[in-house]
Amino acid sequence: MTVLVIILFAALGYILWQKWELTKFKVTSYQIHSPKLQKPASAVVIADLHGFSYGKENQRLLEQIRRIHPHMILIPGDMLVSKYGETYQAAWKTLAELVKIAPVYYSYGNHESRLKDPERANHLLFLQYMEQVRALGVHVLETESRQVSLGENQVMLSGLELEMDYYEKGRIVPLEPSYLRERLAKPRADMFQIMLAHNPAYAREYARWGADVTFCGHNHGGLIRIPGIGSVISPQYTLFPRYDAGDIRFGSRHVIVSRGLGTHTFHVRIFNRAELLEIKFLPENS
Repeated sequence: MTVLVIILFAALGYILWQKWELTKFKVTSYQIHSPKLQKPASAVVIADLHGFSYGKENQRLLEQIRRIHPHMILIPGDMLVSKYGETYQAAWKTLAELVKIAPVYYSYGNHESRLKDPERANHLLFLQYMEQVRALGVHVLETESRQVSLGENQVMLSGLELEMDYYEKGRIVPLEPSYLRERLAKPRADMFQIMLAHNPAYAREYARWGADVTFCGHNHGGLIRIPGIGSVISPQYTLFPRYDAGDIRFGSRHVIVSRGLGTHTFHVRIFNRAELLEIKFLPENS
């Protein structure tokens, strides 16, 4: 009987802890130095929000972003949950406030990409959502590059949308060596290159293509993290994902993987707090 009581109290404690944990997020800051940058600038990265709200209509998240005063807001996908239509409106309301803070650049994650399929139940709802998103002035990047302002700097910004084959459950499908160069123009040597690419499994390929910094999400920090070891499983059901969170370096190039801000299907974050990324872009010697 005593053992059963202990188990019940432990289970209740775990449920309450998770409910509390899922209301919290932290700000993780990174600095990127480059000789291609002339002036300091800043950005925030919102990954895997999945229609989630921190406070009524995301006021806590929006207030934090306003305090940072970013020059741009970068979204590497999954603002919604594809099968839950109510998350579309929540995502739109958040975007409507974000565009008042700074220019917003949004590339697709797997939840957006799968909704391009006319056979998907929410396909028409998604088309309506994207029309409304563009009407807000959000810059949507679908495997394309644009020259944009980052504070007083001119930089190249690319969005990469992977086909759904690259999100196969249980394994990582290799990316063909020519995949990126066939779809995106070669980066200019004289301009700082930023990429938004939802799936971090191909981090090495992003750096090899020439992105000075790539921002990814998708793995949600691995859902469960073991201190000293790292993440346990990705939402793609791959065990111990190699690129789960943090700043991964390939020489002078960075691939920064966010733990994300929302959840879906498995509402679990164990030793893995949600995060908003604050990025400080700096000239090389500053």
